[in-house]
Amino acid sequence: MTITTEMRDGGVMLATLDEPERRNPLGHAVRQELVAVLSRAEGDDDVAALVLTGAGGHFSVGGDIRDQAERSVAAQRERFATVVDMIGRIVRFSKPVVSAVEGWAAGGGMALALACPVVVASREARFVASFTKIGLIPDMGLLGTLPARVGPSRARRIILSNRVTSAEEAEAMGMVDELADAGGAADAACAIAASEATGAPLPRQFLTDWFARDVEVALAYERQLQPLLLNSADAAEGRAAFFEKRDPRFRGA
Repeated sequence: MTITTEMRDGGVMLATLDEPERRNPLGHAVRQELVAVLSRAEGDDDVAALVLTGAGGHFSVGGDIRDQAERSVAAQRERFATVVDMIGRIVRFSKPVVSAVEGWAAGGGMALALACPVVVASREARFVASFTKIGLIPDMGLLGTLPARVGPSRARRIILSNRVTSAEEAEAMGMVDELADAGGAADAACAIAASEATGAPLPRQFLTDWFARDVEVALAYERQLQPLLLNSADAAEGRAAFFEKRDPRFRGA
């Protein structure tokens, strides 16, 4: 198992991406496992709220490059259906969901963190989009969640420049909701989740459904294009450059 769970005070389930030696990558099997965790937490009346975090001092470095081999478009789309299911469950979750970010939240890790309605980050956390560095567009709903938090122009710049955003800068621009001391993000997130869980559930669900609309549009767009890009020559070059620790040479093909 690469995701561990524990119950905290106030009925908060803390779900931890738990592959610290690799800084918690989000491969296909991990995404399937997270869907199962979300389903279990949604249906369990003893779970009042959910917090997502990562083990070993990092949230997640994002998609598992080793898991991104060329496949048929049909196979890529089917695998991406799991992404749509996972993020769709988070953005429409009927209970409070908070991400607790320590260290790196990169690529899909950044997208997963921002899919949660509340983001708590350690002051040592760092965010970077990274997708275009390997010849891809953002996925996991980032085309919807990031502009909603920081505005379209700033989101476009963050995505295309692949610059690293510090926790303080992320909080100042609205990417992050609360800052915590190093090592304290999970505890702070659990406290926020427990507090929010005392609110009326029906208004929460209706508001959650409203704000999920733009994310679902983004997910549909991402599912249409990302399977094609994953099989592109530029994506293959991006993966090779990553493993060879060099700059990629993209050709627009």
